[in-house]
Amino acid sequence: MQYPINLQDFQDAEPDALVHCTSAIIEHFSEKGIRCNVALKALCKKKGLNVEGANLIGVDSLGMDVRVFSGVEVRTHRFPFKVQAASEFAAEKQIQQLLFPRARRKKFRTQQDMLKDPDFF
Repeated sequence: MQYPINLQDFQDAEPDALVHCTSAIIEHFSEKGIRCNVALKALCKKKGLNVEGANLIGVDSLGMDVRVFSGVEVRTHRFPFKVQAASEFAAEKQIQQLLFPRARRKKFRTQQDMLKDPDFF
């Protein structure tokens, strides 16, 4: 469904707050490599998407865009933030919360702690 846009509203529109830091945010999460890719796939699965691969491709103040792969099908899926991000830090924090929910962070930390414990094995 398309909605008409008032010319004055279009002329008065401001660029997104994250327009100048989007590439830095994407690069920061890309540096995490496989850990980020696994988290993106887990987020997709949690949202009911069966995917073989996922990459973060876009971020704005309202959410993030993820390119998802399933067989030969490639789609872009939007994951909205809970609240609008007004800064790069706020956006990164919300992405972090989406990709690594508190329960998963706790579980991941516990597994790492067990591996560090010399008495574990």
